[in-house]
Amino acid sequence: MKNVDELNVEIEKIHGDIRLIEQSIKTIETNHLAHIQNSIQTINRVLYGVGFMLFTQLVLIVREALF
Repeated sequence: MKNVDELNVEIEKIHGDIRLIEQSIKTIETNHLAHIQNSIQTINRVLYGVGFMLFTQLVLIVREALF
């Protein structure tokens, strides 16, 4: 069985690992998620633009068919 000093050293190693994991999570939240959000916003703008153009073409086709 391990003595108290060895257990304390292991606990400190675990605390260090937890701090590194927390730092990695913060990096992902602040940096990577912001870039992903910007990419999604750009994709949404393109999709809305294409949708608007398709709707305009549909209106023109219907107008030509009726008049």
